[in-house]
Amino acid sequence: MENNVHGALGQAPAKPIKTISGLHLAKAFRYPKGRRAQDAAGWIRGEVVVTPTIKLAAAVFGVSPPLVRAQLELRAKHHANGNSDAPYPMTDAALDRLVAAIGADRVLAAIDRATQPQLPLQAAE
Repeated sequence: MENNVHGALGQAPAKPIKTISGLHLAKAFRYPKGRRAQDAAGWIRGEVVVTPTIKLAAAVFGVSPPLVRAQLELRAKHHANGNSDAPYPMTDAALDRLVAAIGADRVLAAIDRATQPQLPLQAAE
């Protein structure tokens, strides 16, 4: 269903053009209904990014803010120790966003540096 929604509304841009904090959404006294509707439509199309507060994330996912806080703390400890259940702690979508932000040429140059043999090479005997 998600693909149908995006297909019907058009292709989302490669990167968002506006960022709105969850705190702004919660505290905006002069945020007209028409502007909110525009930003909501932009959010669906990928033109707007909303950086959530714990309260907003809890409301969207139907859990309590203390439960979200506990998960954040657990994940922070888990990743700080270098432990991860997943073979790749970063999702492919997050990696794609990172490559788009950094630039493919820089990423490929870093891969080249990481895979180059250490010099000086010694001849096999």
